[in-house]
Amino acid sequence: MIAMTPLDGILHLTFLSARRMIWSRQTVINLLLLILATLACIAWSLRSDPTPERFISQILLPIYVAFLLPIFCLCYATAGIAGDREEGTLVYLLATPLGRPWIYLAKYAAALALSSVWTLGGLRLMGHAAGPIGNQVVAALGWPMLLATWTYVGLFQWFAALFQRATIVALGYALFLEVLVGSMPGIVKRLAVSFYAQILIFDAAGDLGVEPWGPHNPAIFLPIGASTATAVLLIAATSLFLLGVWTFSQREYV
Repeated sequence: MIAMTPLDGILHLTFLSARRMIWSRQTVINLLLLILATLACIAWSLRSDPTPERFISQILLPIYVAFLLPIFCLCYATAGIAGDREEGTLVYLLATPLGRPWIYLAKYAAALALSSVWTLGGLRLMGHAAGPIGNQVVAALGWPMLLATWTYVGLFQWFAALFQRATIVALGYALFLEVLVGSMPGIVKRLAVSFYAQILIFDAAGDLGVEPWGPHNPAIFLPIGASTATAVLLIAATSLFLLGVWTFSQREYV
């Protein structure tokens, strides 16, 4: 019999976790939400005089950044560990020879892969549904939205390792705390992932002639540089992953 290496175990668990999450209610929820968002984009494209600025202010920020992006991520980032805890299979998984950090890594890899497909694929579909203007805007947003996805997945999977009802906690954070903190004046908004995502969106849309307006006016929004926002998201994503590994390795699950 050929012994299974840790790498074999990680790949096998990643594949099983991804397959389990694909055929789940989370996928059905994501699909329904994406259909509704796509219909909204089609309706928007029928309006007279669509512009990149209007697409960003009326579709991208309120529908995608504030809602779909975190929802797509939390659906899979919390499902891997939380699903095993709810079904009582996590204890058996922890009893396998595969170490806890590798188990967490496999769950994380599966969640990140599926979340990225939904966030980036959903963004492209919404841009296509919105017509030439939508396609023009989303074409430049792949890397920024991937950074935001990476950060959200790290945050929400850490929640799954930390809280028993991780999905509820993640929903509360995504739908209330992110919105509340992200809309607060001053530098408090810099605690929200969406703040950095918006920085990168406006930087990418600058080539299209889009300038911050209203609540995103520099005097109110207090933006930072795009390179700084990128660095913050990279550091946050890496730190949250390592924090999740440490939490998952230290906690007792029964």
